[in-house]
This record gives sequence, C-alpha cells and structure tokens, in this order.
Amino acid sequence: MSVRLLRRPTPVTAFVLGGGGNLGAVQVGMLRALFECAVAPDLLVGCSVGALNAAGLAGDPSLGGVEHMWDVWAHLDGDELWPAGRISGLWQLGRKGHAIQPNTGLRDLIERAIPYRTFEESRLPVQVVATSLTYGRARWFSSGSIAEPVLASAALPAVFPPVIIDGEPYIDGGVVDNVPISRALALGARRIFVLHVGNFARPRQLPRRPIDVLLQSFSIARNHRFLAETDDPPPEVELVVLPGVDPGRIKRNDFSRSRDLMDRAYVAATEFLGGRGVAAAGR
Repeated sequence: MSVRLLRRPTPVTAFVLGGGGNLGAVQVGMLRALFECAVAPDLLVGCSVGALNAAGLAGDPSLGGVEHMWDVWAHLDGDELWPAGRISGLWQLGRKGHAIQPNTGLRDLIERAIPYRTFEESRLPVQVVATSLTYGRARWFSSGSIAEPVLASAALPAVFPPVIIDGEPYIDGGVVDNVPISRALALGARRIFVLHVGNFARPRQLPRRPIDVLLQSFSIARNHRFLAETDDPPPEVELVVLPGVDPGRIKRNDFSRSRDLMDRAYVAATEFLGGRGVAAAGR
C-alpha cells in the first residue's frame, strides 16, 4: 500500500509593485536583490509603472527575467516616452482633448518589456489595476490581452489619454489603489513583499506653481491608502516593505538616472534583506 506524505502548505508569496512613474527603475533594483536572496513570488500584482514591471517579470520570473527588465530600463529613451517640456504650461491643461501627449511611447515600452501577449501566457499569475473614468472604481485585469490593461494602469491623468477597454475609459490605477496590498491579501497571499518606490522619508517641497500643487496633492492621496494598510496588517500575514531610494530633485520626465536608481535600490534592498536574515546566494 502506498503512503501519501502530507506536506504543510507553504505561504503564498506575493510581490506588490506600486506606481511611481520614472522611479519604477527602483523596483528593478529591488527585484534583483530579492531573487539573488532566493525570494521568489507565487503571484504578482501591480499598479501603473508597477503594472509594467510586474507583467514584464511574469514572463520570466527569474533572475534572468529581472536582467531583461534591467536592460529595458537602462536603455529607456525618456524623450520618446515623455517628451521634455510637455507637462509645463497650464495652457496645455486647458486646451481641448483628453491629454497633453499621446501614449505611443508608453505603448512601445510595454511591447519591449512584456514578452507575451495575453495574461494566460505569463509564467506566473499577474494582475494589474486601472481606474474607471466613468464609475470611479478599480478594475482588476487578469485575463485576455495584457497590453491595453497595462497601458490603462499607467495612464497618468491629463498626461496620457484614457484607454478604452470594453467600451469604457480607464486611467491610472494609482488614482484608487497605488500600492495594492489589499489585492494580494484577497488573492490569498500570506507573505507579501511591497515594492513601493515612494517609501522614503523626506519633507515635501513647498509647491511653486499650481500644477505642482495639483500633482503633489495627487501623490499624497495615492499614498494615504498605503499608509493605512501598512500600519495595521493582519496578524497572520508577513508584510515586508522594502526600503525606497530618495532620488533627490528629479523631474517627472527625467529617465536619465535609471541606472543609478536601480543600482542604489539593489544595494539598499540587499542590505535590508540581509538584516532580516535573508542573505544573497554565495554570501
């Protein structure tokens, strides 16, 4: 008679990748540190630029996949993605249309970063969030074509146009759930690593222009839910928030420092994980 050995189920590990625009490079450095320390996800959830990085990693959830994302960010042409000067000038926000620039460069980036076409082709479960411009609710995408949901998730309001999916316009998922920890919990995760690029302490600069007030207010609103969810996590859940990297003064359309941000994030995350007793392989 055969004997079936019963094993205790291991906790489901999720990586949560939040939004943050050009600071998304920080997440790639964090991912390299995690994989070198043999910390791998069972599922990925992402928002905005985190949706791009999560979907890219889901195609090859290994150190090799991280290196692919590293290469994408290291060679990112910021002028193609976000033309310099396009966000300056309040007159552009008042002109007719849904955005001050097209999303052509963002779409090209998605095609380079994600090596598959549908969610079903990914090697790990991945979900991304966008915000319905009609109903003001979050919509999670986990099946069908992946390019449009990621494009919608990263559609920064007023900068990039809404993305129409199933006849409904969607904008940046960060409007309602910038660091989607609650989604990972709902999917059964009990060990959650949070890659939040805004996780650093620095007083916010006093805005000098109305547009600065608008964008800074949007940033504060996006971060509010993250603070609430990390202050009181469920007792049965291991919640690990990786340290962010203070980029200093950097314009929102400046992608020239991606290599530096990845390097610094890698070092910070490696030291942090080592302090928690998670050492990189070979150390």
